[in-house]
Amino acid sequence: MAHAGEPATRLQQLCGAVTAKSVEDCLFYRDARLVSLNEVGGEPHRFGVGAGEFHHSAATRGRLWPQAMTTLSTHDTKRAEDVRARIGVLSQVPSLWTEFVARWEIDAPSPDAATGQFLWQNIFGVWPTSGEVTDELRERLHGYAEKAIREAAWHTSWNDPDAAFEDAVHGWLDTVLDGPVAGQLTELVTQLNPHAASDALGQKLLALTVPGIPDIYQGTELWDDSLVDPDNRRAVDYVARRAALKELQHPKMRVVTTALRLRRSRPDSFLHGDYLPVLATGEANEHVVAFSRGDDILVAVTRWTVRLKETGWGNTMVPLPEGSWTDTLTGAMASGPTPAAELFAVLPVILLERNHD
Repeated sequence: MAHAGEPATRLQQLCGAVTAKSVEDCLFYRDARLVSLNEVGGEPHRFGVGAGEFHHSAATRGRLWPQAMTTLSTHDTKRAEDVRARIGVLSQVPSLWTEFVARWEIDAPSPDAATGQFLWQNIFGVWPTSGEVTDELRERLHGYAEKAIREAAWHTSWNDPDAAFEDAVHGWLDTVLDGPVAGQLTELVTQLNPHAASDALGQKLLALTVPGIPDIYQGTELWDDSLVDPDNRRAVDYVARRAALKELQHPKMRVVTTALRLRRSRPDSFLHGDYLPVLATGEANEHVVAFSRGDDILVAVTRWTVRLKETGWGNTMVPLPEGSWTDTLTGAMASGPTPAAELFAVLPVILLERNHD
């Protein structure tokens, strides 16, 4: 007979492994609704949260778990943070995506509809803006496709590989890489990548400034197009990152460096300061997520930028707290209710520090 407590212990030991293999390493390779949702620890049935719930969760975290880790990428994430951000933009343009996929399925029909829906999104997520199909990209995508279809275990698996189906997938992928679809992919990526970059910067700044201790996975100081391991364990180009750190022209490096330096100079604000939502007003107020940390830090990021590009900021204002403020990312100064168009004129994110005269 089991000793007291042993059944509970055994169950806890088993549940993690079962979840990892049945959900993260199987279901997450089958569900193709929006693959950026299929992340370790994630719940793909939740398509997102409203600003109110986000602020409530952040404030609760600050009150109960102020030193818990915040991160966007690890050695085990299914896709790097920037790949998820780009794929996430597709949720803003579902009709456009449907149109492109329908065209691609005519030019390069996938061996299986569900597999195609899954792989199309991942290919889009890592497709270079230059459109150049390098040997490295080809090798990475073939490796990822094979891993994905085996993990899904619908038509093939690690234990019982179906050579015919796998050959069909590899042949299809070469047709995509070498045929007319490649140019169309480049067209779509070029159109949507500015919105992906905006979202990537926004989520990075949030991860660095909401309650918690930020963790930056190796290499993610710059754009990272990694997929699941071993792709996300590739060697990091530290020479390029040292150069970017010195120049501070790359927007992501600027966000990372500036936020970390501000955390170092204002530790009380980030470790012990209150988290308070700052609510924008005006026609495009829903496109702003903003909050203050303590009395001297204010963070704001933009969202849903596809529609925002069409409508513009209009009369949207961000009510800055009393005093004068400097955007540590750009050096711009502001005070009082400030037009969003002015605050986000240079970058889609702002990191304000109160001036103490």
